[in-house]
Amino acid sequence: MKWQEIIVLRTAVMADQPIHLLKHAAGSSLAPGLKEISVCSHASIPGDFAITLLWETEKSKPWGSDLAIGLVQELKNLGLVDHSIWIIQQRRAKNGE
Repeated sequence: MKWQEIIVLRTAVMADQPIHLLKHAAGSSLAPGLKEISVCSHASIPGDFAITLLWETEKSKPWGSDLAIGLVQELKNLGLVDHSIWIIQQRRAKNGE
């Protein structure tokens, strides 16, 4: 089963700390079943960040992965955090990607 976690952080001001924390998490995790991590900053709202975790496991975790739950706890000190879990129903690569 493929599933994805999306963690969104909304901070009051643009700061380097959240993006460094997200990049550190993206670079240091070797959790079983974790296929991809993406770190994003909002195109027009400074201080808004997102991290996506793409998983392929036997079943999804309805409350989220241990990695995401720990990251959410750390990010709560920096601003508003939203964490959601999505089951991928269909995925299609464009042009064979």
